[in-house]
Amino acid sequence: MSSWREVEAWLSGGYDGRVAVASHRGKFSSSVIENTALACLLALDEGADLVELDVVRTRDGVLVGHHDKTMNRLFHLDRPISGCTWKELEELPLYNYVGEIGTVGLDPLSRILESLKGRSFLALDRCWDCWEQVYALVREKEMIGQSLFKFYIENEAACRFAEAHPDALFVPMVREPETLEWVERLRGTVRVPALEILPEAPDDPIFQPEVFEWLHSRGIKVWCNSLSLAKRLVYGGGYDDLKALRFGGGESWGVLAEKGVDIIQTDWPYEAKQYLASIGRSL
Repeated sequence: MSSWREVEAWLSGGYDGRVAVASHRGKFSSSVIENTALACLLALDEGADLVELDVVRTRDGVLVGHHDKTMNRLFHLDRPISGCTWKELEELPLYNYVGEIGTVGLDPLSRILESLKGRSFLALDRCWDCWEQVYALVREKEMIGQSLFKFYIENEAACRFAEAHPDALFVPMVREPETLEWVERLRGTVRVPALEILPEAPDDPIFQPEVFEWLHSRGIKVWCNSLSLAKRLVYGGGYDDLKALRFGGGESWGVLAEKGVDIIQTDWPYEAKQYLASIGRSL
């Protein structure tokens, strides 16, 4: 794991072939729940250079680490987190990854931030409808310099939010090369140290050398997922975690590194970090 100061310096530098590992929702399994302080800290213990987490808001305005639109998967309830108060969430049974009621629950964002302060860069995702409150809390914790805010470049409200907060760092997510000109305009007023590409296949236009060259020539790091979430969800042009685990890192993480990806977001931070170190590409 690199210190957040090392990551900060690296983000502001040019392309050097090294690859940072971003842990998707922290490291979770069994009764360790995603998007919690424990999951984030375990990811750091496994060597992650950054942690990514999702944030939503409860009915009474508490910011919570949670990803899904509904509570089906973790609570077996077909309603959004926004329909519950924080007290109700604390009292509800939460099902772990073996389908049993666990002994821990979700964490408020304040607790997650406190656990990561001075320890790691974090990327905040899916909090587009409560950004002002998230920003205010991150600023209160004096962690603006440690935080990246992610959003889809097509989200005009998010772009306006970014332009109104020049002290923060932003990572736009881009599917098509045509929208890179929107990123260029945004960079006139917004700090964009990295950009996430979303290729589904090796021949996707966003996954071509000229895109990597365009980004690197402007000092923008390339962020790419290698997640293996489902048959219908393809990331990293198909060079995913499962391929790395089954056939070796060179079949996935190594390909992404060779193409010029600077930040790999993975569910397997230890394995990815070890592989990248073995080929001399680890941050």
